[in-house]
Amino acid sequence: MNKNQKIFRWVLILFTLLMIALAVQMAVNTTAPWHKKSFMKSQNRAAQ
Repeated sequence: MNKNQKIFRWVLILFTLLMIALAVQMAVNTTAPWHKKSFMKSQNRAAQ
């Protein structure tokens, strides 16, 4: 494996890990559409 292939593989691995981290972060901070009603009810109770 030459130097360019090694660099490409490391960049690919880092990019993939970054995309996975972003996907997980967005999933944690959003509410699924089928859970919104119960989520909003619990948020309203917590706010009062």
